[in-house]
Amino acid sequence: MIHSTKKRTPSRAARHALGLALAIAGFSAQAQTEAPAPQPMAAASAPAEAAPAAPLQTRLRFNRGTYKPGIEHLRVVRRENTINNVAGQVALNVAFAVLSGGVGAQGFSKDDLGGTTLEELKDDPLGVNPAMSELNDALSKVATDIYRKRAEAALATALTDGSTPEEIEAARQIPKEADTLLLPGPWHLVYENLLGSDELFRLKFGADLGRPGFMRPPIECRYQSEAVAWARWQADNWQLLREERAKAVEACTKFIAAAPEKRW
Repeated sequence: MIHSTKKRTPSRAARHALGLALAIAGFSAQAQTEAPAPQPMAAASAPAEAAPAAPLQTRLRFNRGTYKPGIEHLRVVRRENTINNVAGQVALNVAFAVLSGGVGAQGFSKDDLGGTTLEELKDDPLGVNPAMSELNDALSKVATDIYRKRAEAALATALTDGSTPEEIEAARQIPKEADTLLLPGPWHLVYENLLGSDELFRLKFGADLGRPGFMRPPIECRYQSEAVAWARWQADNWQLLREERAKAVEACTKFIAAAPEKRW
């Protein structure tokens, strides 16, 4: 007996599932083919070139000169300082008159009195003599420009006059310290009127460029504020003193910087 066999065909659902699987496989292969290849890691960047060295600055050398220790900080000259000095001066004049047959001793100015240090500003930079700080900084920039020009001129000469390598190297050097000294002038609050009971004080500041010499006086700068009541000087944590200090530094910087270059 012969049995006939009937070939089974996949159902519609099976065919649909198979087609979906093939499509997914094709998309996956295409995605892998089109995916960009990983980029090689960038080479480590070369280290940045070292910044050029900051130019050397020529500093002015502060020297107290003939002033007694204490000029480095703000001092206050009050009426009693003059009264005490007058008593001593009268006794000195009498002694000189006796010894010299009537020639009296020389008088004095209240600006020459030492006064007393302000305890409130003893450790505050506001009380430091500007000739040692801000004024010195500002004038050192001027000195640096002047000494740099001198070094450039000296180097140009050394390169053409047969100088040795050592002499050429020495010519290009800019000194760390200027030849000319910066000397202090007054830095104090001075009472305005000896008589009366007002509390008016005037800020006085000064500085000199160079020592006095024969036929060559120093470059002198002197600044003074208006006479102001003591209470105003103290107000708002010495705000007026800060403002007048800045004005004094600006005025003396402008005045001394205008001095002929040969004086530096």
